[in-house]
Amino acid sequence: MDKCIKCGLPGHYQGITLNENHVCNYCEFYETHKETFSNFDALEKQFEEEVENAKKKAAERGAKYDCITGLSGGKDGAYITYQLQHKYGLRVLTYTLDNGFSTDFGRKNVEILLDKLDVEHIWVNVRDSTLRQFYSASLKLIKNFCSVCFHFCHYYSHLLASQYEIPLIVNGRTRSQILQSADQIRGIEPFHIARDLKSFEYQMFKRLVDKLEHNSCIDFMPDHEITSLSYFMYHDISDEEKIDFLEKNLGWIKPESKVPHADCWAHPVAEYYSIKKNGYPVRTGELAEMVREGKMELHQAKREYLEDWNTYQYLDPQLEQRFMNRICVKNRLAAANAVSG
Repeated sequence: MDKCIKCGLPGHYQGITLNENHVCNYCEFYETHKETFSNFDALEKQFEEEVENAKKKAAERGAKYDCITGLSGGKDGAYITYQLQHKYGLRVLTYTLDNGFSTDFGRKNVEILLDKLDVEHIWVNVRDSTLRQFYSASLKLIKNFCSVCFHFCHYYSHLLASQYEIPLIVNGRTRSQILQSADQIRGIEPFHIARDLKSFEYQMFKRLVDKLEHNSCIDFMPDHEITSLSYFMYHDISDEEKIDFLEKNLGWIKPESKVPHADCWAHPVAEYYSIKKNGYPVRTGELAEMVREGKMELHQAKREYLEDWNTYQYLDPQLEQRFMNRICVKNRLAAANAVSG
């Protein structure tokens, strides 16, 4: 199989091109901008400047909060919230999107974090019929439902920010998630910082956002200017450092399994569909990006890729049925059950 000799990305990875030396466009882009991506003194200074601007705007508006961030019970949101409070002195509002996929691990950690962090928090409950409609359509069209969760998190964080006049949203996307498919500076932090919902959605979904701009089911709230920052793009913190810090300072409970996204019971389904549709697991691009940054050896990335492939190439029928029961439009589900019965 043709692949990049530097990061190991397979030749059928989405958007990949290989030059005459079998180096991919993503590696070429990273090498071109490596100095910017690796200068954490400058990156953290840029983050601090954005934070100070947010404080000034919040004060001018008489806002109760300086920023908003999400909590799922995972390590990233928990770590960010603590740092925003204690390192940067921000008044933080937190929220959790209830999408029906939360695990006991995630809910328990949210309870622990809210007790220890002493922040105000909002549970966002989306109408069930709306979630089912979006999940079903997304799965049918692109064999992907994670994009629905991402969109609703983005939308409701911007909606809450506009309602409370909060000037800043801080998210927990990792550098690997941000840079895994980066081959141009548009939509990539720190070059382009999103100042509204559409710009932030572009960072996640690229040109799909342009196609959906005039779709009546998508509201990009064009009249609201809100800055979005990805904390880990500007701070060099490993997962091990996050976990160690949270266990010692907040009593955060580490997941028993090493399976990614322990706060979402449907993650194995997402992996299965990725393999079936794309021919590779979800983390493939992230592993390659970690190789580019020198955070993982190529042989380690290959090993983890194979582990993901072997783990997720088959889907437990009971889990699949549970998932379909969760996402299907209820009247269609009832009709399907009646036929099967």
